Amino acid sequence: MANIELILLQRVEKLGQMGEIVKVKPGYARNYLLPQSKAVRATKANRERFERERAQLEAQNIKRRDEAERVAERVQGLSIILIRQASDAGALYGSVSSRDISDACTAAGLGIER
Repeated sequence: MANIELILLQRVEKLGQMGEIVKVKPGYARNYLLPQSKAVRATKANRERFERERAQLEAQNIKRRDEAERVAERVQGLSIILIRQASDAGALYGSVSSRDISDACTAAGLGIER
């Protein structure tokens, strides 16, 4: 089956940078890149629209990266301790759920979703 040409709307690891026109297999495009709005088909109309919106997309990507860097700085070196009952061998009697971790992160000042 023939590959599909797409315009990347954001950087995709091991594929390319924003704005690049890449050829991918139809399943990868249909099941991953297109539904997650990481790419659009490389039609003439989409190419023209992308060039008009390129600055806005670059600004959005920079904003996302800056936000991720701020969160990384806050998380760097953060240690969260959850106290649970355990046997002498160190095996927990209960479990540590995602809710427990989320609550501990919220208490530490991080807004985390489960």
